[in-house]
Parts: sequence; C-alpha cells; structure tokens
Amino acid sequence: MILESTNMFGRRIGYNERKRKRKRARVRRMRVGGAVRWYKRKGWVLTLLVVAAVAGLWHSRFYLQQINPLELRHLQYIEIEGNRMLSWEDVVQSAQVETGMLMSELDADSVKKSLLRIPLIHSAEVESKFPSSLYIKLQEASPILSVLEDGKGTVYSERGLSLPMSMMTALHLPILENESIGKIKQVASFLSAMRKENKALYDRVSQIGWSEKDKAFDVYFKDVGFRVMFPATDWDKDLFTLYDALGKGFRKEILCAGEVDMRFHGFAYIKNIDKRCING
Repeated sequence: MILESTNMFGRRIGYNERKRKRKRARVRRMRVGGAVRWYKRKGWVLTLLVVAAVAGLWHSRFYLQQINPLELRHLQYIEIEGNRMLSWEDVVQSAQVETGMLMSELDADSVKKSLLRIPLIHSAEVESKFPSSLYIKLQEASPILSVLEDGKGTVYSERGLSLPMSMMTALHLPILENESIGKIKQVASFLSAMRKENKALYDRVSQIGWSEKDKAFDVYFKDVGFRVMFPATDWDKDLFTLYDALGKGFRKEILCAGEVDMRFHGFAYIKNIDKRCING
C-alpha cells in the first residue's frame, strides 16, 4: 500500500519523495558538519595565512606602487615598413633601439625624432605594441630640387635636406638659384606641393628662386620664356590648374608675356607683353 500525505498547499507528497528529501537534508548536514570540523582542525591556519598576507601587502603598498610592469618586459621584435634605400640595420641603429632593451626605456616620440634626423627619411610613424614589439613605418625622402655650384650638384629632399645622389640626378631636377639658398626649405615645400597636385607641371620646371622684392617664388618653365610668380603660401590644386588653363586659353598672349603673376587667388596677371605681339 502507498502512503500519501498532503502539505499545506494541498500538494500530495508520496513516501519516496519524503525519503529523498530526508536524504538530501542529511547530506547537507554532513557536509556542513565536515566543513566545520575541517576548519577547527586546519582551516584556522589558512585564515591566519590570509590575514598575514593582507597585512603584509598593506604595509608594503608603497613599494608595490613603484613597480613598473614595463620593466618586466624586454623588446623582442622590431617591425619596419617602407624602407627601400635604408636597410633594417640602418633604421634600427638610427632609431637607437635594440632587441633585449627594457620596454620601459622605449619612448616612441624619441625614436621618431631620432629617425627624422636622417635626410633619407621624409616621415615616420612609431608605435610600441604589447607585449614586446616595436612597429616603425617610414616614408623615405625623394629628390625635389638641386643646387649647382662650383661644378658640383647637390640634391635636396622635400624637407630641404641634402641627399647623397649623383650629379646626373641633380641635372634632371629643378635648379635653385644660388641667391635663394637661404630659402631652400620653403622652396622644397612649394615644389613638393606642386608635384603632389600637378606632377606634369612640376616636370616642366627648369629653374626656381625666391624674390624678396615680390615675396614670391620665381619659377621658370622649360616650355616658355617668361617667369611665373607664385605666392609664398596657400598652394593648392586650383592654383596650378589655373596656370595650366591660362596657357590653353590665352596661348598667344601668354607667349608674348614677360611675367605671369599668380599671387592673387583666382586671378592671373600677364605683364610686360612684347610690343611686337601687340602690333602684329
């Protein structure tokens, strides 16, 4: 015969279910009792150790704050991208870094400044990557102009720094007037902007200088006989496009000009027109 009973909510509880509940309660009491007995025998030792460790950490907290995790790591990998003329060893030596050095001694800004001292480098990006590597991305310099003096040619980069290149290379670049050597960085920036916005126009530059009187760049192109004055700042694509359009739309007038003034935004002034062109 199966015995049944009803709990306070009206649910019928069978004999087997009551038996299982009593067993679970007995197991819980045994586990709690076992934990209490273990704590009485050994647990207090663990508690004492934890308390001692916490107290020790609290008293040495000042020294713990001085620990630099970077000092536990050393530089293992150096990745370099964009170097063609410079070898891996050249870049690492110039950056003043080496594998095995502490990561705490590695400063990305200092590495970048060291790299930019090299004339063959135009720009550099330096990034320290976790846990122990250094990433360097370079844009190497390219020749932009040259200076001819005493039978020698010196090639300069976009930053106005001299490059170790041959006389033959110097002769194929726009030549800077010797009187304007003090403005070489500004001239290099101007030619760099022209090459970026209008490469074909840059390729036609024969000679360039700085006019202190007009506060402008004097540019002489290979395909015309007049000088062109470009502004000292604010070089954009529209400026060089306007000059190209001038040559196409006013070909006859521009060929008779002595000067073309491009210093005023959106305008070009043709000056000193040859009288023979007017009469003819």
